[in-house]
Amino acid sequence: MAGGSERKARLAFIGCGGFTTKSIFPNIPRIPRIDLVALCDLVRERAERSARNYGARRVYVDMERMLDKEELDGVFVIGPAPQQYELAPAVLRRGIPVYVEKPSATTSAHARELAEIAEEHGTWGQVGFMKRFAYVYRMAKDIIAGDEFGELNIVTCHFGQGQYPAIWGMESAKRSMLVGQLVHLFDLTRFFGGDVASVSAIYHEAEEERFAFLANLRFKSGAVGQLDLNGLETASDFRDVREWVKLVGLGSHIICEEMQRLRWQPRTDWTDSIPETGRYLHTYEPAWTGLRDARVNYGYFGEVEHFALKCIGEAEGGPDLWDSYEALRLGEAIHDSTESGEVVEL
Repeated sequence: MAGGSERKARLAFIGCGGFTTKSIFPNIPRIPRIDLVALCDLVRERAERSARNYGARRVYVDMERMLDKEELDGVFVIGPAPQQYELAPAVLRRGIPVYVEKPSATTSAHARELAEIAEEHGTWGQVGFMKRFAYVYRMAKDIIAGDEFGELNIVTCHFGQGQYPAIWGMESAKRSMLVGQLVHLFDLTRFFGGDVASVSAIYHEAEEERFAFLANLRFKSGAVGQLDLNGLETASDFRDVREWVKLVGLGSHIICEEMQRLRWQPRTDWTDSIPETGRYLHTYEPAWTGLRDARVNYGYFGEVEHFALKCIGEAEGGPDLWDSYEALRLGEAIHDSTESGEVVEL
């Protein structure tokens, strides 16, 4: 896609902290359609270091000054969710598209505010649900869209890690994990199954920071789903994460494991010579050469490239501010169902 005559997306960053430096900035040099215009951070030295490393032309410590002076196609606002909720409106009210990390805010009400501000000012926002851009989930999405898979009937998702603490000033670790971590899985569930109509969930707590949620879902499409989400099964918090997704059609199913492997049993065998042997599977399992750049396989590169191209009108769709609202709403429904013991309608 590179070329001297092609238009580049003029982008800036507000926030040059740890997550931005580790997961977002490293993608910039690999996307020739990005013109990194400016960086802003309250700590000038941090912004200057990032500017040197990734080629930004100017550095600011005052967000409003940067927005006044620079001509921008889009702005990354990356920080803790409460900070994003506070700062993103300054960009949106200027009619500039914004990229925020997941979730856009800590409550669905605040997430809805951001989505409405964007619409009121004729712009949009992308949210960092990078799993939508991960290779195995993109493959699965393509498969279930085909005729051979059949209608999607069941979405099952498992996510397990170690303990999860209270963050961002929220009242409990239980609420924090739903908002700060599991919101990824809620968006992924909607990515495959569509909007959720109702939720019935139960909760088990072994310790204050080690607990589990089990949730049964009914999608508006009529499909059903089940979420098994916990901080119990591994020794370490983020080091030992386990994740798999199963999608069931009609005589067909897909299993995605650890965001690395995919197995698909289609309805038709790919040979007629041995019909009694058992199921025939199509598999995707990359060699180490395909996994050496995790940012690409796991979706970080894809989400940054998508935002850049959408800012200049060369891409459509993607996880937006309304998707963040819906994912948070699903998490809140799960929380409310565990508290009341009742089915919660969305």
